[in-house]
Amino acid sequence: MNDLIRRAIAAEAEDRVDPRTVLAELHKAKKRPKPWGLIVGVATLTAAAAAAAVIVPTAIKKTDASPAAQTAPATDQTVLLIGSDDIGNTDALVLARFPADGRSASVVSLPRDVFVDGEKLNSLFAEDPAKLVTAVERTTGVKVDHHAAVKMSEFGRISQVVGGVEVCLKAASTDPVSKVGFPAGRQVLSGDRALAFLRQRMGLPNGDLDRVRRQQAFLAGLASQVTKDKAVALAREAGGAVVVDSGWDVLEFAQRFSGPITVSATTLPVSEPVDHQGKGYGLDVDPAKSKEFVDKALQGGDTSGGDGCVA
Repeated sequence: MNDLIRRAIAAEAEDRVDPRTVLAELHKAKKRPKPWGLIVGVATLTAAAAAAAVIVPTAIKKTDASPAAQTAPATDQTVLLIGSDDIGNTDALVLARFPADGRSASVVSLPRDVFVDGEKLNSLFAEDPAKLVTAVERTTGVKVDHHAAVKMSEFGRISQVVGGVEVCLKAASTDPVSKVGFPAGRQVLSGDRALAFLRQRMGLPNGDLDRVRRQQAFLAGLASQVTKDKAVALAREAGGAVVVDSGWDVLEFAQRFSGPITVSATTLPVSEPVDHQGKGYGLDVDPAKSKEFVDKALQGGDTSGGDGCVA
């Protein structure tokens, strides 16, 4: 690990990043039981786009990997990325496929109000992360290799670190809860406005489904802002909020990336809201159709379409 850290520092040197700063941030991350600062790009995908993983290759280059790491070929990995509220309920849920070549990622957003075996997906993470993983695997037919989680409240601060994130709205909107208003067209969001944008679902034509699309658009914009000189600042700002499963070799995963990645993003098809007899309204999915849809989506292809503007 020490050799890898030295190489990461060397990669940053041409941008005049103080090595002592890099070491300090990595040292603090190492002390935590599960969080790891350098995967903040991966964790921010939780809000619905794998593109933010560009932070990883800027800190650790594939060509700088140790000989031992190079002898073990990378394999495709499917990661479940979870964005939680402050009490542990799921606000955003994304299934992301990272091919071995490190050049692309395909993500499928899973609406949090989907019911699986009589329970909403958004309640399962706080109850038991393993139960959420199992529910996602049964719904999508895809084996989840690893999972990562981040608190949604961190995205306001993350957006400030990169100098704001550009998004585009089809029409003006105001969140009746936060009272924050957004004009139509392109705009740069950061801090509390960015967080309000990500959390709004009331007042939108399709409620939570429109919120999912906002999350996808926001993370695509965030990915375009992540550069080498911002890697250390992002690690410092959000590293403590990122939690990964104990079996994930994050360094091995990071070494596959050598530059910006292309991303395809889509959303799992769901039913209209259905009353689940005392458990509230939620969304249903057709298991067979869901598995077919996810299988095709994770094979890649641009599914965004349009001009990138969302509701």
